[in-house]
Amino acid sequence: MKEFPQDVVTAPFGTWSSPLSAAEVAAGSAPIFAAAFRSEHIYFSTKVPAENSRTGLIRTSLSHPGLKEQVLPADFNIRSSVHEYGGAAWALDPSSEVIYFVNASDQRIWQIIPGKAPHALTPDTSGRIRYGDLTMTRWGLLCVREDCRSTRRERAIVLITRHGTTNVLSRHSYFMAWPRLSPDGSTLAFIGWEHPNMPWDSTNLWLIDVRTQDTPVAAVLRGHDVSLLQPEFTSDSSLIVSSDHNGHWALYSLDFEPIDCLVRDRRAAATDSGQSSDVADELEISVLSPVLDTGGEMGGPLWQLGINWHLGDDEEIWAHSQSATASLIRARRAQTVHGGSHGSHGLLDGGVEEITPPGERFGSLELHDLSHSHVLLTAKSADSTGALYAVDRASGSFIEIAQERLDAHQDYYSRPRTRELGGVPVVIHPPHNPRFTAGDRERPPYVISIHGGPTGQATPDMSARSSYFTSRGLGVMEVNYGGSTGYGRKWRDRLRGQWGIVDVSDTLAAVDALVAEGLADPRRIAISGASSGGWTVLSALASSETFACGTSYFGVTDLMRFVVDTHDFEKHYIDGLVGPWPEAQDAYITRSPIRRTSEITVPVAIMQGDRDPIVPPSQAQEFVDTLELTGVEYIYRLYKGESHGFVRAETIIDSLESEFGFYADVFGIPRRHNHG
Repeated sequence: MKEFPQDVVTAPFGTWSSPLSAAEVAAGSAPIFAAAFRSEHIYFSTKVPAENSRTGLIRTSLSHPGLKEQVLPADFNIRSSVHEYGGAAWALDPSSEVIYFVNASDQRIWQIIPGKAPHALTPDTSGRIRYGDLTMTRWGLLCVREDCRSTRRERAIVLITRHGTTNVLSRHSYFMAWPRLSPDGSTLAFIGWEHPNMPWDSTNLWLIDVRTQDTPVAAVLRGHDVSLLQPEFTSDSSLIVSSDHNGHWALYSLDFEPIDCLVRDRRAAATDSGQSSDVADELEISVLSPVLDTGGEMGGPLWQLGINWHLGDDEEIWAHSQSATASLIRARRAQTVHGGSHGSHGLLDGGVEEITPPGERFGSLELHDLSHSHVLLTAKSADSTGALYAVDRASGSFIEIAQERLDAHQDYYSRPRTRELGGVPVVIHPPHNPRFTAGDRERPPYVISIHGGPTGQATPDMSARSSYFTSRGLGVMEVNYGGSTGYGRKWRDRLRGQWGIVDVSDTLAAVDALVAEGLADPRRIAISGASSGGWTVLSALASSETFACGTSYFGVTDLMRFVVDTHDFEKHYIDGLVGPWPEAQDAYITRSPIRRTSEITVPVAIMQGDRDPIVPPSQAQEFVDTLELTGVEYIYRLYKGESHGFVRAETIIDSLESEFGFYADVFGIPRRHNHG
């Protein structure tokens, strides 16, 4: 039962006392990373805050979701390091009780039967050979292998048998994702891309005849600035893939037999004319047939491997469509017969519907698995902090399996809402505390939150972190500046060549509109962001006088150092955001915040992990050294053992308390009034 005083206290914004502590924000966070069905059981991987925030594996059931058991011993931690960000680091064998997983410390694949000790499936290479994007097939474990033993990374799609024998199926691309085998095992499909592209810029859909392993059957849309994602077979000779060639990611089908004929005819023509017969890359978008398009994005930035935007079987497609909010789409498949096998090439009339719990609208969701009776997904909304659900395919009802947070003070959480301010999509978390209110004429201080990526997206999800501020009387506004995903290719491409310009101008436009509507105190506005968001924070501080201060979490400060020091996956990311190196050297210099510290005149907070391989701590240290020379006030926190994204409870607590205290000092909020 709620126990609030009958009289609501009137007090200035920022001085409100809140029971939602930084310790609760840190300890209550148990995000669910992946989930899968096996027989009557449901397995899901989640952070274990009490065990140094390792990722464990939980087993429960649909009939008794309250009964949960940890499968992995405490000295094992599920995490892949492929592309540094990993993803899809475990898989279930449907034909046995075996579970395969990548262990963080050695990057080996291990196998375990619940109740027994794990044992290694792959050799010990001290983490120099990594595995990710694990998918179980009839023939063994299909995955992406990354060999880091030489300067140039070597990647391959491999099939590892249940006895540990490794078979290389393809090395046709430098980067690889979503390896899939056709039902008869004859064809390998995967998404590949090359430097300088990122997977949301331009990718190729490869089809490999694994019976010959000579040349690819086809490479679709190579170099055409189209992002193809998540191929899934619907038969031995057809698949569904997400493509953004029409301006946003939607689902399309691909029939192999017409491609086989087309490739054969083109090769014959090329041979007759004395040209090279390898013309598979000339196939055009016309080979794709529309399947499902809701107007939202059925795709997104592939920062981590194994993300599902659609799941399906012979009867239905379940898809995640993202715009300002998220939609769960169910579509009945229309069956056609071609070449003796069945495939899905369209939808039955009236066969598309959105499935949502009564009275709720999701801000974000992620599909995990599909059984004959249920869909497994995680979802968040403005009224819930996130949970794992099993959705009944017949009734559309939602069964909660596990919560991502177990907070005691959710009545203190702010309910976010989406807006468009200054022509820019934003998510606003207004100040909220059931025990406090402010004077009618007082306008609240605000923290402007800049998402990372920069191809990320702010969604209207109830947030413990944002509510830590809003329950104390500070508003939070998240900005979906040009370059964000969820709003189509055109909005995303606004940032191409304009990083540090468009993101800053969009943020300033949104803040100006927020102030113009009387929603924020213009003298007390802070800006905060992590990774690429930290870059935007520092760029904004150097470009305007809008902000009273700013906080950068492991933000990029020096582009020239970044392209030299960063990891392989993002080695050429800046080519598209600013320009190719060294041709765009002038822009690298003039836009780097470390070259603009003389233009920063307000206090800055820098938070950094000392083991960050993406934005090395040297960037933070050099920036702080420069601030020292210019005389700008700053605070600097370097956290031991932390990487790119803080996971340890003590780090989250200290950084969050330090950030709020920093704002309180800058805004002139007496700390003695705040007891949170």
